[in-house]
Amino acid sequence: MDNQNSQFDHNIFGGNNQGSQDHSVGSSYEYVFSSGGSTGNGGNPKPQKPNGGKKILISVITILLCAAFSFAAGFGGAFYAFQLLDKNETDNINAAPDQEDLYNSDPQSVLDKSESQTSPYGSAGEDVFEVSQVVQKVQNAVVVIDATVNTSSSYFGSQTSVSSGSGVIISADGYILTCHHVVENAVSVTVTLNSGSKYDAALVGSDENSDLAVLRIEPQSNEPLTYVEQGCSADLVVGEKVVAIGNPLGTLGGTVTDGIISATERVITTSDGTTMTLLQTNAAINSGNSGGGLFNLDGKLIGIVNAKYAAEGVEGLAFAIPIDSAYVVELDLIEYGYVRGIADHGLELLDITSSNLNYYYYKFRVDTIGVYVVSSEYNSDLKNKDRIVSVNGIAVTTKDDIEAVMENCKVGDQLTIVYSRDGKEYSTTLTLQEYVPDYYKNNDLQ
Repeated sequence: MDNQNSQFDHNIFGGNNQGSQDHSVGSSYEYVFSSGGSTGNGGNPKPQKPNGGKKILISVITILLCAAFSFAAGFGGAFYAFQLLDKNETDNINAAPDQEDLYNSDPQSVLDKSESQTSPYGSAGEDVFEVSQVVQKVQNAVVVIDATVNTSSSYFGSQTSVSSGSGVIISADGYILTCHHVVENAVSVTVTLNSGSKYDAALVGSDENSDLAVLRIEPQSNEPLTYVEQGCSADLVVGEKVVAIGNPLGTLGGTVTDGIISATERVITTSDGTTMTLLQTNAAINSGNSGGGLFNLDGKLIGIVNAKYAAEGVEGLAFAIPIDSAYVVELDLIEYGYVRGIADHGLELLDITSSNLNYYYYKFRVDTIGVYVVSSEYNSDLKNKDRIVSVNGIAVTTKDDIEAVMENCKVGDQLTIVYSRDGKEYSTTLTLQEYVPDYYKNNDLQ
């Protein structure tokens, strides 16, 4: 970036730009998350969602839920924030695995995933367990996740807050599946087994698009880990009975609730326009359940709890990520640390609107509403303060407009970008690259 434009960049983004990353977080959603944190682990900053890329979850039915949808994940925010860590509670915690032990070049070899049975009785088949038998089989594989976030404010000063969620052990060697929003922005993550044993966890990878993350703990030889077999969510039928196990309220780990599958492909739209195709269930879900397991009556994991509908007078509307969708994400996170194949334009962009135009005119003499370039990673023609006029012949005025153009773009596709600089228009071609999180690049893990 040109030195003469560096002040524009610094004042807008606080001097800490992250390329093409989108810095929106889960709290902007209308989902009720049951956890409050984000990005945990062992030293890795959170992988951010790039501007543009493939949808991991495919929308089949579209519904706009306008009331208070929130992630059922971690139990955080005002109710649980600013809980100070007690040093005694950190004693005798098993250490996290080393960085070089986090990834596996053959993730299918360490995960247990069943094939579709296409049974008319649903994913569990005709011969099923009682709920109590399911619980005995899988309860030790469901863990409590405590994500630690350092915060500071003029009123409280420096504080350490802890938000709690749930997770499910998916392999004998310590991989744990949870929700992205449970561990987002955390500086450390502690996992507590059903036995009470505590482990420091390392972040293997996290994906905001799918709201999934994988952690890893180092199992001890004297305490073999119980892990789950992942079922086939495509076999689920409406009315099939399911069991949810998690950590509601951040303090009631191992809580069991049951219900049925209310819908198998419910598309919900959040307040920021994000859509997810989820399983709907009437099993009781509360804050802290996010990242926990939804199991069929064969004791197989068929969903990861991540959201509920929270409004006065509303009951029995909870949601989970289908395990078939989650499995695809797991494989990439365990092998690479991020989801492969997401197209990234490498642009840091800024929307200048009628509401903020006066500010940017006063600071930088920007006098036209539109979407502006702050930085460009993959194209040297685009400079700081260039206004993007069109992409592939479609007029754009906001970042969302550009995202819409890129909806079906793939890595290697080219964008024809018309941009304005000093009252003149120019055209350039930008080739989309594969999105790779900064922490992955910096640690040379490829």
